[in-house]
Amino acid sequence: MRVVIMLFAISLSAGCTDLSNFSTDPDQRYSGVVVGSDDVTCADEASCSFIRRGFSSGTRLSMSFDPATLDTSPGELSTTGEACGASLDGTPMVAIPALAHDSLALYDFPGEGHLENRIYALRPETGPLAGRDMMAFVSLIEGGRVEVRLIAGSGRDACTPSDCDRYARHECDYFGVFKLRRETATP
Repeated sequence: MRVVIMLFAISLSAGCTDLSNFSTDPDQRYSGVVVGSDDVTCADEASCSFIRRGFSSGTRLSMSFDPATLDTSPGELSTTGEACGASLDGTPMVAIPALAHDSLALYDFPGEGHLENRIYALRPETGPLAGRDMMAFVSLIEGGRVEVRLIAGSGRDACTPSDCDRYARHECDYFGVFKLRRETATP
């Protein structure tokens, strides 16, 4: 009986993680560069990274975040440093209500430290992704770190990031992993 009570208490405490320390103030954002930006030796940027698609090398993602609204719209995403203009410009992350009733909402990554993992829908209104649907996989990690994975399309069509005509025609897919840290804007 003690074991059952202890397991119940552990399961309750695991579901009650306080995420309030991930909240950004108006002068704060989470920010980081896309993974796969450090390989400068290749001739064709589209093939420089085995993981990065669509995002130029050096693309920076910034995110505002309010964990009190995890189940609605907890923040916005913006990108900078892209050859064809920002893919995201204050684009809201929108919760997907059906996930609350599906085991996909319980996804996790190997390793320790992932406190919460969420999937959000994005629909940019401007830039090369205007009118396209995109998915954001947001992981809140111990120590105040955040990882965001952005996906639009299958990732098979790896356009050269400077081919703006193809991006404008929505022929290019996106996949990017961003490791973010909290930053405070300088006045």
